Amino acid sequence: MNLVNPDLTSIKYRRRKIKVIYKDLKDCYGMYDPNKHILYIDQNIKGERLFNTLMHELFHIIIYNENIDVNKRGEEPIAQTVGDGYTRIFKQNPNLWDILNDLLFK
Repeated sequence: MNLVNPDLTSIKYRRRKIKVIYKDLKDCYGMYDPNKHILYIDQNIKGERLFNTLMHELFHIIIYNENIDVNKRGEEPIAQTVGDGYTRIFKQNPNLWDILNDLLFK
């Protein structure tokens, strides 16, 4: 059961559906497993920490699914791809924007 936010159980990115699982993580706040298409989020975080963790993990989702090698690309192409990726995520997941807004301001 998602104890932190029952509305965020998955994130769509392109043709993928990434499951969101909240659990007790020992060494980090979040972790994206691209092989299983699962985003793990520490169940003990909330508010701004959860917002920052989700934004961080969304970056990993975009980079992985767009096959970006950050060591071989320049800053501007990465920034463009990540910006486009965030646009895609928010368009495919309209309730995600509200969830993130609530984490920052409630």
